[in-house]
Amino acid sequence: MAIKVFIVEDNEDIGFILESYLSQEGFEVSLFPSVSAFKSVYPSRLPQVFLLDVMLPDGDGIALCNEIKNNPEAAALPVVLMSAHSPAEQIVTESKADNFIKKPFDLELIPKTLIDAIHR
Repeated sequence: MAIKVFIVEDNEDIGFILESYLSQEGFEVSLFPSVSAFKSVYPSRLPQVFLLDVMLPDGDGIALCNEIKNNPEAAALPVVLMSAHSPAEQIVTESKADNFIKKPFDLELIPKTLIDAIHR
């Protein structure tokens, strides 16, 4: 059965690349370009793992991560944050994220990072 991942990424190119690659790798991907688009389905639908950009046009991936982790229905689900602008140490300190990916990233490492987060 495919691993369900929710991706919140506002950059169309990065979102397309992640969605295409992860789908080819057997993931079931739902891509959201904004926090508001994400919240149109969350928390009524939940994935097995979240992949969130930190800088979003209508919100903050760190705040969204913490909101997910404070929701009893979703708190146990892994959240992986990604950013080109914030230092990893700051992200980990400010959030309840399970992992962090620095942009630009090695696309081939993304599936392993998501799977590792699920199995922690």
